[in-house]
Amino acid sequence: MNQTTFPKTFPTFETERLILRNISQADTAAIFHNFSDPDIAIWFFEQPHTEIEQTVQIINQFISEFEQGKGLTWAIALRENNQCVGTCGYGEIETSERGEIGFDLAKDYWGKGLMGEALQPIIDYGFSVLKLVKVEAHTYSINLRARHLLEKVGFQLEKVSEDSHHYFISKMDWSKSGSRP
Repeated sequence: MNQTTFPKTFPTFETERLILRNISQADTAAIFHNFSDPDIAIWFFEQPHTEIEQTVQIINQFISEFEQGKGLTWAIALRENNQCVGTCGYGEIETSERGEIGFDLAKDYWGKGLMGEALQPIIDYGFSVLKLVKVEAHTYSINLRARHLLEKVGFQLEKVSEDSHHYFISKMDWSKSGSRP
């Protein structure tokens, strides 16, 4: 069985339009903007954030998960100005087995292909460095945008339970797909 190699320093990636980097408190306003937007928050929280302290706590949780070797959450920043427009990452990582991804993006950037671009390097990283054999994602069944994105990137529907769609992609399928949406 493979052994997951959890990084000691936070990995950074650059794509054509994005920088995926560690989240810091400097990103609080941008992340609060997303988490206080009802159209985004509906997928993650019972209610949109109304106090910036709620977002500070989430950012602290992301930082703590990395420090404890339990998760990796990247800030998605535009290359042109380093402005944070969303997050993506692994909220759960099981040693040498599976990782579960999650993501959010500011509404102004929906439909521009940015999230597919952001997911490429983190999925590559999951298979090549973390030595995962399977990457999973789940979303509410009514979240057609997320479902379409996961399918476009190459995830397969594993099961539907109550109001959720559960997706996965194996290392072998990711390798065969050429890692391109």
